[in-house]
Amino acid sequence: MKSQTLETGAFPSALKLKMEDRKRTIVADHDDVGPPSKKQATAANGASRMDADKEKDVENYQKDAILRQMKEYKRNCKELESNVKDLKSQASYHDDHIRLIDAWFSQLLDEIHVLVSGTPVAEKGTSFQSSLLSESSSAFQEHLSGRSSKIREVIKDIYSRIPQSSPEANELQERMSALLAAEKAHIMQLQRVTAEKDALEDRLDAATERYLMAEKKLDRAKSAAVQKLEQQAVLKREDDTTKPEKAVKTEKVETNGEVDPAAANAAESARREAVAAAEKRKLQVEQLEAENKRLTDDLTAARTKAASVSDDDYAKTSLFTIAKSQLEDTITRLNDLKATNSQLQEDIKRLQAERTSSRTQAEEESRNTISENESLLARSESDLARIRNNRDALNAEVEILKGTHTTSQEAIGAAKELAEARELRIKALETELESVRRQTEGSRPMSTEDVENLGVDALRNKLLQVQSEYQELSDQTKPIEAAWRKTSAVANKKVFDQLNVEDKLGRLSAEKAKADQKYFAAMKTAEARLLEIGALKTQKEKTSGVVTLLKETEASLKQLVASLEKQHSEAKDGLARMESQNRNLQQKISEADVNLQTSKTEASELKTLLISKDESATKAANERRKMEVEAAEIKAKLEDQKKLNDTLKKRVTNGDGTAADDWRRMGICPVCNANLRNTALKLCGHVFCNVCIQNLITNRSRKCPTCSKNFGNNDSMPVHLA
Repeated sequence: MKSQTLETGAFPSALKLKMEDRKRTIVADHDDVGPPSKKQATAANGASRMDADKEKDVENYQKDAILRQMKEYKRNCKELESNVKDLKSQASYHDDHIRLIDAWFSQLLDEIHVLVSGTPVAEKGTSFQSSLLSESSSAFQEHLSGRSSKIREVIKDIYSRIPQSSPEANELQERMSALLAAEKAHIMQLQRVTAEKDALEDRLDAATERYLMAEKKLDRAKSAAVQKLEQQAVLKREDDTTKPEKAVKTEKVETNGEVDPAAANAAESARREAVAAAEKRKLQVEQLEAENKRLTDDLTAARTKAASVSDDDYAKTSLFTIAKSQLEDTITRLNDLKATNSQLQEDIKRLQAERTSSRTQAEEESRNTISENESLLARSESDLARIRNNRDALNAEVEILKGTHTTSQEAIGAAKELAEARELRIKALETELESVRRQTEGSRPMSTEDVENLGVDALRNKLLQVQSEYQELSDQTKPIEAAWRKTSAVANKKVFDQLNVEDKLGRLSAEKAKADQKYFAAMKTAEARLLEIGALKTQKEKTSGVVTLLKETEASLKQLVASLEKQHSEAKDGLARMESQNRNLQQKISEADVNLQTSKTEASELKTLLISKDESATKAANERRKMEVEAAEIKAKLEDQKKLNDTLKKRVTNGDGTAADDWRRMGICPVCNANLRNTALKLCGHVFCNVCIQNLITNRSRKCPTCSKNFGNNDSMPVHLA
């Protein structure tokens, strides 16, 4: 139908362009990567007659559409160029790869010929033909078959030179070669599929980006504001098509076009029906919200009551009364026990005070006794040390006297030996004196002349005399020699004894110094031992006190254990009574559980019945609301029909209804054809309804629908027709 066709030149550009298209400039935008979403305006679907502003808008729109199409072509060109570039790089890589494989095959054949026959085969200089890349696959297959035939011939020659192997080995070799060939085929297929997958992933990314941009544009195109403007443009176009050309030429007041009265009436009636249905639904929703709020409050109160039950609710239960009576009995018993405990505490305090006083008295007596014993022990220890010192001094004196006695005895022996030697010397001297005396008395010494004058007999006698004298002298020298030897031996012995005494004195002095050190160390050790003994005694006293305290504590604990055992027996008896009461209560609770289970089953049955009733009531309420909405719509239709009937009656009585339509066009907004004109634009003076102005501001299409002049948020003012 013609009324369903949206022509471009029948309404201003502000109504046929979307918000993004109005804001898009004519300058090329390099960031615009989305596809074109607007139909290019042509002269075939334009209006028959337009003013200068409309023609300018149409021209701008067409330029913008052409620019978007050029951008689309440019994007496609860039994408194709990038694809061609990638294909060229891949083709060059594959060419190099194939040439390398071909050269490798040639080198392999040459090496095999050298190994087989010793000399390479002189072939023609055949290289890989680049024309094979652009030819069909059959030519390339022939090239490969030629290569493969050469390789087969060489391999056959090699196998002919190899000694024959077993058939099992041949079969295994054939299977291995087949498997290797299949593996290489699979690897090549995998590489091809991987490359295709990468290329498809890149294309998918690019397509996804384009799809997202297109979806964005589509969402913008499907916005409610744009659809509303398009509907308004459609209605305006229908009004322009139904209106005669003369009215278009002579219209001076309504430059924005007119709307078909029948369509406007139908739209108005539909709007009223929708408004009535919406009001009815709103009323029903308010009722449902009130009911929901009431039910929510009741549910919250019930949950709160169930979560925190008050004391009054607990007090009304039988279990609470039983527990309360038991608690009162327990409280009375506890009070009695507290009174008994207080009395026992007083007795314990009194006994503890007596025990403390007796303990302090005993400790004082023991402390006095210990101090007396310690003083007596100190005196005895000092006397013992003094006695030990005197004993050590006397022992030293005795040792010294013993040493001096032995030395004096030795000296006496040596003196006796010297006296004997002296007597021997005296005897020898006496004999010598006697002989000398006889010689001096008997003869005188002879001179040399006397000896010469003597004869042989005289000389012989003289010789005999001299020999006898010599014998006497030798007899005299023997005791002297013996006395000298004895005297020298005694003197040497005395010297050695003196040296031994001096050595012994040195050793004794060193031993005395060591003994003194040991004595002082022993005295210090004894003092330390005395201190340790004192500390041990004090510790012993403390431990004895602790032991006595522990004994007293043990006695008190025994008394306490006895009292606790008595209380335990009493508590055991009370526990037995409580257990009997607990059994009775458990029996009552089990009976209450049985009653509760029966009540729960009854409640579940009632709940299911209530749910079914609620479902039926909900269905009935839904049906009632639907009927109310339908009734409201019918009432609105009835009111519209009544109004239409009244207007028709008035027109019939007046004879013509064109004046009323003109007056209506002057008062109703030309954009929505529903509201009164109550808002004027300050810049151009055109008047529209406030709802349409706010929609234009919200949709960022801030242009006057009549003259397409831009306006801002504060460029509108309210007007009053009455």
